[in-house]
Amino acid sequence: MSSILLAYIAGWNDWSALPLARDAQRLTHICYAFANIRDGKVVLFTRPEESGHQPRRDEDFARLRALKQHNPQLKLLISIGGWAAEGFSDAALSEASRNLFADSAIEFMQERGFDGIDLDWEYPSNDMAGIVARPEDKHNFTLLLACLRDKLDSLSDQQGRRGTERFLLTIAAGAGQYYLDGVEMAEVARLCDFVNLMTYDYYNGWAKRAGHHTNLFNTPVDPEGDSCQRSVELFVAAGLPAYKLVLGAAFYGRGLAGVGAAGLGAPGTPQSNTSHDYDEIVGKLIPGGAQQHWDDVAKAPWLIDGDRFISYENAQSLQHKISYIKEQGLAGAFFWEYTQDHTDTLLRTLWEGLRKE
Repeated sequence: MSSILLAYIAGWNDWSALPLARDAQRLTHICYAFANIRDGKVVLFTRPEESGHQPRRDEDFARLRALKQHNPQLKLLISIGGWAAEGFSDAALSEASRNLFADSAIEFMQERGFDGIDLDWEYPSNDMAGIVARPEDKHNFTLLLACLRDKLDSLSDQQGRRGTERFLLTIAAGAGQYYLDGVEMAEVARLCDFVNLMTYDYYNGWAKRAGHHTNLFNTPVDPEGDSCQRSVELFVAAGLPAYKLVLGAAFYGRGLAGVGAAGLGAPGTPQSNTSHDYDEIVGKLIPGGAQQHWDDVAKAPWLIDGDRFISYENAQSLQHKISYIKEQGLAGAFFWEYTQDHTDTLLRTLWEGLRKE
């Protein structure tokens, strides 16, 4: 079985200038982000200011479907949710609400020509993102996925879709113990075709000191912190088979001001956190004099740009992740987000590395 290489494409970004026809031949899956939930049903938009973008989104879907001409095996999924997306807890609450949600999700999928559904509930049983959360979410999430799985399998049977052509069900999962505490991971894994483990944002918009946000291994500066290796070990121990685990990569960096020359591990200015596309990092920051550093223990790069620390991903860090994916027998890699690297450095690295024996 070949490795998964999945791209998330954010519908609010402009990807008209990117060579998607070429990249469709490299990718195995594309998740279009996002659909959301309104009144228990799956809809494309939930904010009034987005209503005028519907024609462009229809063009997006047509363009995605046309990619099958370049790669008939490419799978297109609609990703439902995202950070601070409301409605999941209510949708999962009862048998009636689960059926309403699942039926509308499948209708959305069919009308727009997708091959599956990706749920990005951040996070079951957890109100970290300011959404409604209940203790019952833990089991209700399993029931919601079971409802979707049954309906997708039934539809696959009705349409004669067999083997790799069956409709897919996947999730994006937060990469820490906080996520595992809120779900029944072994049951979730059984119901899903694979799980996209969001092994990034370890240091994020709340960070008050300089740390790696998508490091492969733990570093001595933060030996008890997060890393891809630690996340994978946690999830496998909780019942997610390695062959269903897709490792996340970040096409963007995380910044923190006030760190200066002290660098990795040093405190920074609270609430000064920033995000930087890979395009900005290699097109502006590094040419502008940002100092490049490499943590050979964590297998992760970082920059100092003035007094700002920036943790990011580059070709070297991805090569180590590819080796780890193969060594551990993982399903493959995914990344957020497709429009953040116009240089083709990161996607090309993943594609070339994963296809090598």
